[in-house]
Amino acid sequence: METATPQSTDRAQLAMSMLASLPFATDGLPGIGGIIKATPEHFVVEEALPYTACGEGEHVYITFRRSGWNTADAARAMQKALGLAPSDVGWGGRKDKTAVVVQTLSFRCGLTAPLPGIEKALAGLPFEILTMQRHRNKIKTGHVAANRFTVIVSRPQPDALPRAMAIARRIKHTGVPNFYGPQRFGFGMQNVPRGFALFAPGRKGRRNAFLVSAVQSALFNIWLRQRMEAGVYRQLLAGDIVKKTDTGGMFTVEDIAVDGERFANGEIGYTGPIFGFKMKAAQATAGEREAALLDRFGLGPDDFRPFRAPGSRREAILALPDLEIRALDEGVQFCFTLPSGAYATTVLREFTRAE
Repeated sequence: METATPQSTDRAQLAMSMLASLPFATDGLPGIGGIIKATPEHFVVEEALPYTACGEGEHVYITFRRSGWNTADAARAMQKALGLAPSDVGWGGRKDKTAVVVQTLSFRCGLTAPLPGIEKALAGLPFEILTMQRHRNKIKTGHVAANRFTVIVSRPQPDALPRAMAIARRIKHTGVPNFYGPQRFGFGMQNVPRGFALFAPGRKGRRNAFLVSAVQSALFNIWLRQRMEAGVYRQLLAGDIVKKTDTGGMFTVEDIAVDGERFANGEIGYTGPIFGFKMKAAQATAGEREAALLDRFGLGPDDFRPFRAPGSRREAILALPDLEIRALDEGVQFCFTLPSGAYATTVLREFTRAE
């Protein structure tokens, strides 16, 4: 007997209910409370590219500091000031508007445009230009190695510092579940039902990569929640696809005893599904869990093909080897570095206990 495919509204309601309250790696420890982003200056993010500009080429890499502007609007303002086309501009990732951001954008200014002239053309914009260097290639989406965060949580509990230090000690052993942050799903998580609506049977319309990614992100968060609730967050499963910490190479777990020890030593970490028609699926026990989740939502890998969404794998656990915490007059300051695609709010929720 065939199981009826869930309607898009049923899928969305199920997903939103499972996203509403995600578990914590540090359950049992009291949070510090407080407010994130009381002012833009309390949330500073500095982007690091995976390479440095070579010093020659038609693209000019401009590293600048801004506040109160999102990436797209800042790029558009600079592009117009330089008299360029939108296709001449490149960036690795989008950054928050309510923050102080240091980011590098590329502009195809040509081989002969003098750098002082470019800087002069941008002088009327409310951005602080830090460096300008030439390179042969445009910065493309995903060309970000890491982001360094300096965040002040204001108005925390009176005993916030010892609470924060206790949570930090626990995180050294557990890591932080690499959930997508709520900003991924839009105001009131409305991108979730809008995304699932695209998968309705017989639905025809324009592809929307952003809404499809909201569905992929929601399914990843639900997969990780289920893994935590099943008590297998800090252990490998047969068939897990793991990533080497040093080289980034990936392979499928076949020997739990051997690979489990490597996982415990931090040499490898397991990954979760960003579902798509070309995603490398886990095998054995881990694969059964992934397939069951997709089936629960009435979806299969080929359902992502019309949207040209190949899928990928995402690291499940974040390590914070450079986490620093200290008390300030304004609150508690947190400094840490995250890989591209990870969310500072996901780390900070472990401390504030705020969704």
